[in-house]
Amino acid sequence: MAAAAAAALRRAIAPGPTLLLRRQILVRLLSTSTQRQPQPQPAATSPAELARIKNSIRSAATAPDDLAAHFLQALPHPAFLGDGPIFSLAVSRLVSAGRRDLVTSLLSTSLTALPAPHPSEGFLLRLIALYAQAGMPDHSLSTFRLVRPPTDRALSALLAAYHDAGQHDRAVKAFRDLPAELSIAPGLVSHNVLLKCMVATGDVAGARKVFDGMPDKPDIVSCNEVLRGYLKTADYPAFDQLLKDVTGSKRRLKPNVTTYNLRMAALCAKGRSFEAEELLDAMAANGVPPNRESFNTVIGGLCKEGEVDAATRLLKKMPEVPRPGGKGVLPNSETYIMLLEALVEKRTFSPALEVCRECLQNKWVPPFQAVKGLIVGLVKSRKIKHAKELGLAMKKAAKGDAKQEWEKVETAAFQLALGEAKA
Repeated sequence: MAAAAAAALRRAIAPGPTLLLRRQILVRLLSTSTQRQPQPQPAATSPAELARIKNSIRSAATAPDDLAAHFLQALPHPAFLGDGPIFSLAVSRLVSAGRRDLVTSLLSTSLTALPAPHPSEGFLLRLIALYAQAGMPDHSLSTFRLVRPPTDRALSALLAAYHDAGQHDRAVKAFRDLPAELSIAPGLVSHNVLLKCMVATGDVAGARKVFDGMPDKPDIVSCNEVLRGYLKTADYPAFDQLLKDVTGSKRRLKPNVTTYNLRMAALCAKGRSFEAEELLDAMAANGVPPNRESFNTVIGGLCKEGEVDAATRLLKKMPEVPRPGGKGVLPNSETYIMLLEALVEKRTFSPALEVCRECLQNKWVPPFQAVKGLIVGLVKSRKIKHAKELGLAMKKAAKGDAKQEWEKVETAAFQLALGEAKA
C-alpha cells in the first residue's frame, strides 16, 4: 500500500501533470480517513471574525470536530494561512485527542486553499514539520515528494521529521538514497541532522567520519553532535581531543551554550563536578549565559557526589545569574527533585523540607519515596508537626490511589512518632 502510494506520488510530481492535479492527487493520498470530513467554508470576512475563530481553536473546551470545522472555515483567509503557530496548536490539540484522521484532513485540505499557482516550498516545509509533530513521518515523506524542484531545505526537514519520530535508521537511509535519486546536494543542515541520527543509533565512529568529510565547513552544531556521541559512549579522550581541535587555531569555532553543557556533563560524569561549576562562571565571562540545563547538569553532578550543600547554594544562585534582558534562570521540577532526593539520602532534613515545600508551591508533586523518607526523617528528628503538615500537603496534591498510599504513610509516621515519644 505504501509502495503504491509512493509510486502514485512520483507520477504526480512528474513534469506531465499540472500543478493543480499534483495537489489534488496529494490531497487524495493524504486524506485516508473514511469518516465524513468537514468542508471548507467561505473565508472570514473581518479581522474580528478571524480572531474569534482562532480563539475557538485555542480553547481547550472546543471539541476536535468543532476545531476542525473552525480551521477549515478560516483556511481561505490569507492571514490564517500565514499563521504557523495556530497550525501547530491545532495539530497538537488534535493529536492529544487521538484524532490524527482530522490532522490528515486539515493539512491535506490546506493545500487546495492556497492561492495559485501552487504551494510554496516554505508552506510544504511547514506541513512536513507538522506531520512530524503529529507522529506521521510517512505523510512527511509524501509532502516532501511534492516539493519541486527537490531542495536541500526539504531534505533536512524530512530528515528532522524522521529523527523526531525516532526513525533514525530511516533518516540515515534517506540521506544516502534521496540525494542521488533527486539530484540534491546535501548542505550543512542536512549533514547536522544526519550526525544527530547516527549518534542516536550508536554509530559514533560513522558520525565522526561524516564530520571529517563534510563538503561544507562543519559548524559548532556539527561539533556538538559528535561530542554528544563521545559523551554517550564515555569516550572522554576523543571528546577532549575534538573539542581542542575545533576550538584551536585551525577551525576556531566558538563554543555555544550546548558545547559548555556537554563539557560540564563530561566533567560531572568523571566525578569532577566542582570543575564543571567553575565553567558556569567561564561561560558568563565568555558571553555565553548559562541556561537551566547548565545548572541542572552541575546540580545533578554535585548531588551524585554527595555535595548537597554546594548543590543547594547553586540552586539559590540561579535567580541571580545575569542574562540578556534581565536576571535569573528559573529552576524546574527536575532541579528540585534531584536536590530533594540527594538531601533526603544525606539525611539533611530541614533543607529537604524547604525544597519540598517550594516544589509543592509550584504544583510539582515530588517522588513518593523521597517524600516518604523525608517524613520519616522529620519524625525521627522530633519535628512531628512538620511531618504531619507535609503528609497533609501530599494527600492534597496526590490523585487517585496515591491518596490511599499517603494515608498509609501518615499512619505509619504517627505510629513511629508515638514510639519515638515513648523512647
